[in-house]
Amino acid sequence: MSDILATIQKEYQGLSPQLQVAARYMLSSPDDVAVYSMREIAGRAFVTPATMVRLSSKLGFEKYNDLRDRFRQLVSRPASGYAARARKLQLEQGGLSSEGLLGTLLSAEKDNLQTTFGNMDERLLGDAAATLVNADRVHMIGLRKCNGIVSFFKYATRVFFPSARMITGAAGQFIEELTEIGPDDVLLAVAFDPYTRETVEAVRFAHTAGAKIIAITDSPVSPLAENAAHLFIVGNRSPSFYRSLSGALITVQALVAAIVTRLGDEAIDALEKSDQRLREAETYWQG
Repeated sequence: MSDILATIQKEYQGLSPQLQVAARYMLSSPDDVAVYSMREIAGRAFVTPATMVRLSSKLGFEKYNDLRDRFRQLVSRPASGYAARARKLQLEQGGLSSEGLLGTLLSAEKDNLQTTFGNMDERLLGDAAATLVNADRVHMIGLRKCNGIVSFFKYATRVFFPSARMITGAAGQFIEELTEIGPDDVLLAVAFDPYTRETVEAVRFAHTAGAKIIAITDSPVSPLAENAAHLFIVGNRSPSFYRSLSGALITVQALVAAIVTRLGDEAIDALEKSDQRLREAETYWQG
């Protein structure tokens, strides 16, 4: 981890709530901090420019531009490969040509996968899979842009966890869905900055209820991280408007594989029965 990112993480708990909002954005979007103006970053972080100035001072910098220079040094390191060259181009030219868009996307996704796998190990994956398998009931929440991630997980594990459910708040029943979480359950939660309020509330409710939390998020200071029994920090950088979901999707795919491995023959039997039912119902196209 870069020294500037490590410094922000170290000082995070001592910051005011508003400064924490700005700090979280910097931790999750170092590329943006290097490229865009202070006003632009303040707008993206949903804070005022004055907040960015106070944060830079709190971190020991005389001026905000001094702080931004540290981020520019971070993203322009040659060791970062293709991603670093793409970021350097943004710094020098203030934008990317249409011909370079696909290459920039590819570089960003390579960086995301490296970050995601760099923060994951066999023990973390195995322990999270064990928690899911041993839980009385599996709950999951991923709202707005993260909805597709938990939808895939539910689909991929439907034969292993038939009673699992997604918390969606449909028909205004968000509170009712939360109250179904018990002390022997597990909640899989996915959220990136800016964090959807209901997802954060669900994690805190589940923790209070005694359930275990498996969090897939973008920063060790994410509001999902504090109470997580198993924490997956994924890369989600993108030159596009929305955050990349590749790192989160890879993580749930890895979780599914770990679950299958842990269940052994039980998983194989369940999958064979499910496949047979689908074929008997002519679910698949016979061309």
